[in-house]
Amino acid sequence: MTYDVLAIGRSSIDLYAHEIGRAIADVRSFDAYVGGCPTNVSVGTRRLGLRSALLTAVGDDQVGDFVTAFLEREEVDTQFIPRKAGHRTSAVILTIQPPDKFPLTFYRDNCADRALTVDDVARAPVRDTRVVFVTGTGLSHEPARSATFAAAAAARAAGVPVLVDLDYRADQWDEATAFSTQLRALLTSATMTVGTEEELAAASGSDDVGRGAALLLECGIEALILKRGARGSTVFRPNAPPVDVPPFPIEVLNVLGAGDAFASGFLYGYLQGWPLERAARMGNACGAIVVTRHGCANFMPTLDEVSAFVAARGAAAI
Repeated sequence: MTYDVLAIGRSSIDLYAHEIGRAIADVRSFDAYVGGCPTNVSVGTRRLGLRSALLTAVGDDQVGDFVTAFLEREEVDTQFIPRKAGHRTSAVILTIQPPDKFPLTFYRDNCADRALTVDDVARAPVRDTRVVFVTGTGLSHEPARSATFAAAAAARAAGVPVLVDLDYRADQWDEATAFSTQLRALLTSATMTVGTEEELAAASGSDDVGRGAALLLECGIEALILKRGARGSTVFRPNAPPVDVPPFPIEVLNVLGAGDAFASGFLYGYLQGWPLERAARMGNACGAIVVTRHGCANFMPTLDEVSAFVAARGAAAI
């Protein structure tokens, strides 16, 4: 295989408020980073030493140049990323008000990554990677919805594992039931899924974690990995009790991007052949590091940083 991870879906320029703790009306400057769940994961896995490629789309604009230049510096393979004439590269504006307020605004009307097509997927190395990573937000609009389904189906047909990040963004959907319907259909071509408790509720239609997990497992996936923030994570499998994976306690600066760091660490462990619980522990470590940092893709940890973080907390290894 040429690649370890092919991530598919959205990308953006992320404008993070430079001043911590201020409401948007009081912010005077922003730091420009790169974001979007699969884009963050492509960088996160690359920094951990995996061979990563990204299939997103950018506009024929300066913001597209900003995103692709950053990815190239990170040595993420960008050769499959199309430019979509007549579309703009997505943008996000965020403010940081610890410990629990992180308001964000998406600018995704007519954005380029929603214009990904089945033909774009056909040109990507779906069959030449060890795992394909797709997201729920990729299902919110056509033609990207069909492209996401096509990628998962092609991977499954080729025997390539598919990890679905639930990635539920309510303002990208007319209603939660539409998200649930599309997401469960996608899971029929997936190997595993990862998400938060809120995303699980939206995907399953149940506020009960156990019931929600059972409903998604009925789609045929091998496991659901639930991200629980300060409580660590939990691994759910069919016909087996859930297994809690302990967290790494830290002081939170910014939770945005932590879930993508978790997915990056989990994928690293999964591709090492580790048990899912150990891979989730790696995810917990990566997520804990990123919540102490200002942004998403730009702040994903390296393998050496994760090793040092874990060792400093009294453990020689994950």
